[in-house]
Amino acid sequence: MRGTGRTVLLIVLDGAADRPASELDGQTPLEAAETPQLDRLASAGISGLMDVGRPGTPLSSDRAHAILFGYDLTEIPGRGVLEARGFDLPIPEDSCVCSASFARIETAIRGWTITDRKVKTAREDCERAAARVDRFEHCGIDVSFTYTWKNRGIVALESDTQPLSAAVTDADPFETGLPIVRPQALEDVENPPAAKETADALEAYVRWSIEQLTEMPVDVVLTKWAGERTSPRSFRKRHGMSARMLTPKPVLQGLGRTLGMAVDGVGSSYTARVDRTLETLESDAFVNLHFPEPDEVAHAHPPSAKRDELETIDAAIEPIVERARSDSDLVVAVTADHTTPSRGDVVHSGEPVPLVIHGETVRTDEVRTIGERPASTGGLGQLRGRDLMYVLRARADRMLLDGLRRAPDVPDYPTKEITPLDRER
Repeated sequence: MRGTGRTVLLIVLDGAADRPASELDGQTPLEAAETPQLDRLASAGISGLMDVGRPGTPLSSDRAHAILFGYDLTEIPGRGVLEARGFDLPIPEDSCVCSASFARIETAIRGWTITDRKVKTAREDCERAAARVDRFEHCGIDVSFTYTWKNRGIVALESDTQPLSAAVTDADPFETGLPIVRPQALEDVENPPAAKETADALEAYVRWSIEQLTEMPVDVVLTKWAGERTSPRSFRKRHGMSARMLTPKPVLQGLGRTLGMAVDGVGSSYTARVDRTLETLESDAFVNLHFPEPDEVAHAHPPSAKRDELETIDAAIEPIVERARSDSDLVVAVTADHTTPSRGDVVHSGEPVPLVIHGETVRTDEVRTIGERPASTGGLGQLRGRDLMYVLRARADRMLLDGLRRAPDVPDYPTKEITPLDRER
């Protein structure tokens, strides 16, 4: 239920922030795009910049979203667990779960060099490869591989005889032309023997996968982002709001489920995504609408393509903007989760991202367009990602006066569901 206060809609344009591009006359794709709808929100709202994580730190989408939702990264399981949950895969107690992907390699003087990390081959080929590497055992540790999509899968480690640990390094160096990284235990871990045994099992599995995949379209399984099952405090208990996430991205669906959110695995249609968002605003107090496409386009195409994609999204969200301009009980925020350069070899970069907040309770400023440089002059100044939820809750009248405590679960939320002091106990 929506409960006390206004509804909050957080629109995340994944990787929409960028760097200036010469082919766009020195503008970023967001600045160069014709975005009349987003500009309407900026003109009637307040803008600023936001360091989602520590200034200068590149973030993945799952970690960035966790911060934007008000969580410390130590509370969130590794991405392997989030991806498994995104695909509705079981996560056994005391297991270690890694994200994994097929890659192509060539033999080098020392080990193997990666030649293609994003192998594009038929799903049937990946499924045949997965069947060859689905079961492995090393010193009492069972390793399994489950194919998910594209060239990716999940590697899970289980053992009845010894503890496991996710405190291990990745086998994937995230760059072509580099060797496969040997999995090793991280330093200063809580259980060094468990981390070493886990790393040894992963090393053995990666070596074994090379042997099994001879004469296949792929050569190796690369593991990364190891995680263990955790149960962080739910979004509802942390912020006092029922929450829903609408995203086509499995890893973020997994994050939403981890935080107790309702999750809609929306498809590629922008119109359907927007229509579903408008429906959920009637029942949920917090709605996160996610567009992963700007990030995906930036990884594969020049800045002009990213500009064009942002223009397409802007046209699609017109019904949301119309709703925002007419609904005094709705607070809308638009931002990016990280910066994705559409030029160069950097995956993500650490520049701050623009933020616009629109609502009846907002003190407007002089910014009239969305973009990185316009936002730098806005009334919000420069925020930290970990503070965003509190800023949005304040605009939605969902924060108590500091120091007041009405309930033990969400003490700073002005809920009316309080426990009365009865005459008799």
